[in-house]
Parts: sequence; C-alpha cells; structure tokens
Amino acid sequence: MAVDTQLIGKWLRARSICHGLPPPVADHGGWRLDTAQPGELRRYVFGAPGDGLRALGNEIVIPRVYLKLCGGAEELRALLPPRWRLDEPRHVMVAGDWPIAVPLPAGYTLRLTRVGVVTTAHVVTDAGAIAASGYAAEWGGVFIFDRIETTLAHRRRGLAACVMAALRSARRDATATEILVATDAGQALYTSLGWRTISPYSTAYVPGDWLVSGRRPREEPVPDVNAEALGRL
Repeated sequence: MAVDTQLIGKWLRARSICHGLPPPVADHGGWRLDTAQPGELRRYVFGAPGDGLRALGNEIVIPRVYLKLCGGAEELRALLPPRWRLDEPRHVMVAGDWPIAVPLPAGYTLRLTRVGVVTTAHVVTDAGAIAASGYAAEWGGVFIFDRIETTLAHRRRGLAACVMAALRSARRDATATEILVATDAGQALYTSLGWRTISPYSTAYVPGDWLVSGRRPREEPVPDVNAEALGRL
C-alpha cells in the first residue's frame, strides 16, 4: 500500500533529527539519506513503487546501500535485479485512539528529558539499571516514535507501553500525525495500544559477498570499494 511521499519525507526528517543525521533529500522520486554509518552508506526510501526505484536497483552494485519501500517484499523484489536480497519485514503504523497514560509497575522510575524537538524516555529500576527506553521527535506536523526497546529481563511488564505514553505526553501539537515503523513483534504491541498498520515496509540490500565472490558481471566497471567496508549491518 502506497504512503504519501510528503508524509514519508517528514517522518524521515524527524528521524534524522532523532539520530543526529543529515536531513533527507528528494531523489529518484523518493528520499535519499546519506547516513554514512559503519554499516550503511546511505538509504533510499520510497512511498510507492516507481521507475526511480527500479533505476536505482539497476545502478547500485555495492553493499551498505539500502532500498526501502512502503510496500510488500514481493513488490520490491519484482523491481530489482537478482543480486538484491530482502531484509526482515517491517510495518508502517499510525496512531489511533490509545491511552494517554499507562501506569508504571512498582519498582521502576520514569525519566523523561527533552532537548530541542527530541524527547528521550528511560525506565530505570530501583537499582538504577535501564529497563526500557525510547525516543520521539516532532517536526513539520509529524510526531515519530523511534527505538522503543525493553531489555530482555524486564519484558512483558508493560514497560514499552509506559515509554510510549510518556513520549506522547511531550507532544506539543495535538494534531500531529503519530507514526513509526515496527518489527513483527512491535506491530503486535502497538496494535494492542490502538495503532493501525498503513503499509508493509520492505528493505533490500546487496550482500557483502556479492562483489568479492566474482558473481558480478565482468562487463560492468568495478567501483573502488574498501573490502573491509563490504560487511552488511
């Protein structure tokens, strides 16, 4: 299912702020993020299939560049040459009616901080250990949730829901669109909180061994790539 390109752009802008990354740039009908991280050079994100996505799939021959589509895995696979591999599926979700406040279990304390448009929530034990955490950022009428995590020893106690509710309380624009991308496990949690899935979110990448294994067509020029940088995140 296609997602509005401008909504995707705003989500990516807020996400970049949250991660301290450069803003997204319009490219090939989607958005390019020059992440320049150890496991990722850049990513391209598309709200819907298109010729630009297909063209990038044909042009890109090195690892650590990711193509992401608001659409199903097979839909993305059909646009790309055989060298591309699919990553684990994700889901684009937006908020519906869900509790503003969620009670924190005994033995935990919530710490909420805000710097600029980014809010951070930590749930800590009485001993001071971090049990759960998450981030949110608000920009351009969009409020995103990011990296909602609960440590293994503290799961199934409602801590992630507490983090989500605490982050939401920092929202300044009550009309902002609340959006996130979830794993399969996260999707189940957020659905229980009243969120709804608006699209699958699929990712493709060129494996790190594709170039060095000699499977690359000989007639194509080999780019100057450091072999140590060929590992996938």
